[in-house]
Amino acid sequence: MTEATYAIGVDLGGTKVRLGLVNERYDVIGETPRLTTYDCQNGDEVVARIYEGVNILLEKNSLTKENIKGIGVGSPGPLDPYTGYIKETLNLKAIRNYPLGKSLTEVTEMRVCVDNDANCFGLGEQRAGKAKGKNHVLVGTLGTGFGFAYILKGNVLHGATGTATEIGLLPFKDGIYEDYVTGRGLKATYERLFGDMLEPKEISERAFQGDEKCLKTFDEYGQNVAYTVLPFVALVDPEILVFGGSVSVNWPFFQKSLKETLYKHIFPHQRQVLTIEKSDLGEIAAIIGAAGLLDMDYSI
Repeated sequence: MTEATYAIGVDLGGTKVRLGLVNERYDVIGETPRLTTYDCQNGDEVVARIYEGVNILLEKNSLTKENIKGIGVGSPGPLDPYTGYIKETLNLKAIRNYPLGKSLTEVTEMRVCVDNDANCFGLGEQRAGKAKGKNHVLVGTLGTGFGFAYILKGNVLHGATGTATEIGLLPFKDGIYEDYVTGRGLKATYERLFGDMLEPKEISERAFQGDEKCLKTFDEYGQNVAYTVLPFVALVDPEILVFGGSVSVNWPFFQKSLKETLYKHIFPHQRQVLTIEKSDLGEIAAIIGAAGLLDMDYSI
């Protein structure tokens, strides 16, 4: 019997799906094909698109299904990680209230695991990134939305309904966390400070050019990120906190205020242990983490 030594990790988003072949050491092998999802009208079409990507990977790497131990999918949530059922997701309407795990299993005839995309990003960091091998890991994704995850001894902490650490909608200041730590939060911070409106991309570009207003905007943004994650740092006492997402490209401009604010409000012995880092894996983390779902203990 052929030994199944690879897993397929799937990063499913609102406009595209990206797949990767991952070995037992959590290395991504070869190319990571991208296919569109914005034109998919329903869940079955999304599943067909994923299956198309799976077949591309098998063909490019001269493999068969017997070489693959399963498929892991990182999907927009909310969702049920125990069944792979997608609930009222905002980012990919085609799979709202859809049994993604069950349908993909039936089509591919492979084992399938499905989890929140932020959880997969965090698991990828713990398997192969800045948090590799660590037992207590917090991760945050800063982009159009805000994702957050806790990886406990190599497993995603899910909670009773699979929505543990989904903190983006919790109240903060005069809004919610996502109003302050996403791209739109960056835009709102600039407008609040200076009365003008700039898009996040322009704030970033001007910051790289040394614009003082934009640098001050990122300084306050870093403080807001710190206050967002601080209660959860106090709650779970992590070894490392890793950030990714599109806004994290601006890490040089907000890491100082983030770290200073966070370290100021935790115990001295925690400051000696906790490291705060930016992801180097980028989008690949989600693919690695999705593949890692197949090795995870779902009783945690």
